[in-house]
Amino acid sequence: MFGPLVLAISLVLIALAPALLLAAAVTDLVLSRRRWQTTRVVAFAEAYLCVEVAGLLALFGLWIASGFGATIRSERMQRAHYGLLRRLLAATNGAVRRLFRMKIWIEDRPERRPGPILVFSRHAGPGNSLMLVGTLMIGYRRSPRIVMLAKLQWEPLFDTMLNRLPNRFIQHDPRNRQRYVDMIGELASGLGDDDAFVLFPEGHDFTYVKRLRAIAHLRKRGYHDAALKAERMERVLPPKHGGVMAAITAAPGGPPRTRGVDRVAVRMVAANRRLDRRAPHRAAAVTGYGGGSGPVISGVSHSSPVGAWSVESAIPSS
Repeated sequence: MFGPLVLAISLVLIALAPALLLAAAVTDLVLSRRRWQTTRVVAFAEAYLCVEVAGLLALFGLWIASGFGATIRSERMQRAHYGLLRRLLAATNGAVRRLFRMKIWIEDRPERRPGPILVFSRHAGPGNSLMLVGTLMIGYRRSPRIVMLAKLQWEPLFDTMLNRLPNRFIQHDPRNRQRYVDMIGELASGLGDDDAFVLFPEGHDFTYVKRLRAIAHLRKRGYHDAALKAERMERVLPPKHGGVMAAITAAPGGPPRTRGVDRVAVRMVAANRRLDRRAPHRAAAVTGYGGGSGPVISGVSHSSPVGAWSVESAIPSS
């Protein structure tokens, strides 16, 4: 709906890039002692607008190539869309690395091997989520199947691209909870050897108000032990297990074993204090490989130098 409008606005802002960058540079010379924060932010915004325009035009071209949408769900067109998404993420990651000197470390880096994987990640904002998906697609050549909030569809590029691929947009609606849980299980059930299922068990970006509400909800439902654990999580929301269990149960091969045990630990790492601006922000992977034909489980954590907590969910033995 908003695609043509966003495209037009993006083109105007790209045309104004020289004037905007000059104004940002002057601002930095006067106010930021030549640290160039404003200039780098404006430069990244312009780079992202270029990615937006290129992506929307490429999606239009793929729609024409698919017979005006007739074969948009075919395997060939799905591969083409994943290839486009991979290139767009690579361009975005490249801009971030150059402008903000961002680096990504993967702790206990798992080997590449065939077989579906389930990824349960800390919910730390859209930028962090893009880094995670980019790592899966570029570093591990995986085709992600992502569960996201429906509100993300306001962004035309995400809306068009991700609705053409096997992903699911859900809402926080208690009346339709089982429907969304079933959708998550359905999405996980069709995983192939090169696919990665991605879910954010927290369900929200962290705020103190949401944390208090979640703890109160646990107590109201009688989950007093879980509420006590949640109170020790100062920067993380307690994870929701319904979607996690649906994905694990529905994944090809049935409920997996991780490192020979019948429990899957979803490890999340939270900051107990503010990060120093010079401290690295790490994305670490904790991976267990199950026996038999079950999927690999990856608990992906986004860590600061301090603080950690883990939640374990019982999984029936396969």
